[in-house]
Amino acid sequence: MSNKGNKGSFRIISGKYKGRKFEFLPSKDLRPTPDRLRETLFNWLGQVIDRKTCLDLFSGTGSLGLESLSRGAQKVTFIEKNFEHFDKLKGYVKTLDAIEKISIINKDVLAWLDETNDEFDLIFVDPPFYEQLAEKVLLKIKTKSLLAKSGNIYLEVEKDLDLSFLKMDWEVIKETCSGRKQYLLLKEK
Repeated sequence: MSNKGNKGSFRIISGKYKGRKFEFLPSKDLRPTPDRLRETLFNWLGQVIDRKTCLDLFSGTGSLGLESLSRGAQKVTFIEKNFEHFDKLKGYVKTLDAIEKISIINKDVLAWLDETNDEFDLIFVDPPFYEQLAEKVLLKIKTKSLLAKSGNIYLEVEKDLDLSFLKMDWEVIKETCSGRKQYLLLKEK
């Protein structure tokens, strides 16, 4: 996406902040999950978000974590390395009355995963494309037991990524493709 002064936007689909719109400057490294696909994801999850802890890795705009918060998540942790995206996300959060439910961290995802021992009910993994990060992130989540026993991982990756690394430890519950992306809901085997 080129940045010619045009603004992109996303909206919260459901819950407490339904209809709330957030704007951002388009960037080649920013790919907010489209409304239609976020709606599909949250339909897959059903009511599982209510009172759950969520982790939004490679947060970008934070659309997945913010949607979770709107739908009743108890706590949402955002991890975003890019300072501009991190700063914009902090601005979004200030407009909500949920500061006590949100943690925003400006750090490399792999470095943060090395440091944390927190457990999460739902983890969103939407890494930059073509950087081979999905497998590394899922391995850290598995080896550090960061996913709660009945938890799920939402994985959004490039369509042509070889996902054979999932077979050993992860069960694909739901999946779909759109354009150049594939979307998967996982649980630990």
